[in-house]
Amino acid sequence: MKTWYLALIRFIGRIEDVFCFSGLMICSFLIFFQVLNRYLLHYEIMWIGDLALYIYVPLLFLTIAMTAREKGHTTVDVFVDMFFKNRPTALRVYQIGINILVLGILLYLLPLGHRLFTHALKYPEYGTLVTWFNTSWHRELLHIVLILCIIHTVHHLGGQILDLYRKFNPASDPEVNADPANQRSK
Repeated sequence: MKTWYLALIRFIGRIEDVFCFSGLMICSFLIFFQVLNRYLLHYEIMWIGDLALYIYVPLLFLTIAMTAREKGHTTVDVFVDMFFKNRPTALRVYQIGINILVLGILLYLLPLGHRLFTHALKYPEYGTLVTWFNTSWHRELLHIVLILCIIHTVHHLGGQILDLYRKFNPASDPEVNADPANQRSK
């Protein structure tokens, strides 16, 4: 069960990486092509800029989920480092508390995101210059990113709680139990 769960988390991470990398490459190419068109060929194609924007905005949303996965949110670590210096257990408890707070905020936002998601599905909006392009998918993607952030936060929170539990109950640690030196001492 644990291997399936970890494989699912890695799969979600790879999907996020692929979408962000390909979106960044496509967006960069479109902007480069737009600049090339405008200044060398003196022929501006308006929908290229719109398409680049329609790719860039969801790319920004998706990087929020990637940042949650990598625990890379901006924090003021100076005060945390100063307060929890030489107190690793207190730091772990603090990190668990912060993740519980973040999870609470994400769960609070989930129904709002769901309403936005269902509204975007029910009433699609189309672009002004690219009239066939449905721009509602930005709102739909925001809800998906919110769910991904919840998944990553729950994963990190579970790992932090498990680490804290293992610190206070070393007999439950599978690595300690697998060590032959510990088997001889029993």
